[in-house]
Amino acid sequence: MPTTEPRLLEYERVAGELRRMIVDGELRPGDRLPAEGELTARMRVSRGTLREALRVLSAQKLLTSARGMNGGTFIAEPSPDDVAGYLETSLTLLSRGRVTAAHLLEMRSQLEVPAAELAARRRDDEDLRRLEASVTGMTEAPDPARLRMNSEFHMLVLRAAGNPVLDMMARPVFTVLRERFGRDQLEPDFWGRVAAEHAEILQHVRDRNSRGARRAMRTHLAGLKETYTRIDVSRLGD
Repeated sequence: MPTTEPRLLEYERVAGELRRMIVDGELRPGDRLPAEGELTARMRVSRGTLREALRVLSAQKLLTSARGMNGGTFIAEPSPDDVAGYLETSLTLLSRGRVTAAHLLEMRSQLEVPAAELAARRRDDEDLRRLEASVTGMTEAPDPARLRMNSEFHMLVLRAAGNPVLDMMARPVFTVLRERFGRDQLEPDFWGRVAAEHAEILQHVRDRNSRGARRAMRTHLAGLKETYTRIDVSRLGD
């Protein structure tokens, strides 16, 4: 027996139509929405339904409001933090079902291996200073602090690549992976290996050796994948 799609509520229909107009470019960042009366007539809905639709779009960071003589409701331009937050929430939910640890780890490789190559080509002195501080700090830090410093190093490599989209896409993946795995199951020498591999990646970035940086990052992530997969399988077995 064929299944039928659930019927949208009116405010959902209106929100979807306005979202389509934003995505298609009919409404652009900075544009003011038409007056409430004009929109209700155009969408053939009540003011209450329209306001609920606008609340949905505001929660999705697609609309912003301003008061005063020049106020109104405007099309917003989502920031990288807004996009990363939305992706993080979605990935967290998906990781409880269809998205596996293998999917997330594969995505990391697709983002970070080329990022390491780009970082070796594009890094500046400030990028290098931050990477060096991260590597030194991780070598000297106690284990509880190393989890944070591990993520920090990888984010610094992504930022040194000079492409903000890489940073924006990677942050949610890191967060979901960090929440998914129990660090009490790590091998005793795990953090020592990670620190040494970070130091190798740093050396290639410092030398502007893009091929070496790419190779070292690929090897590093392959080792992380093996450990993380073991932990994830163990947890699922429990």
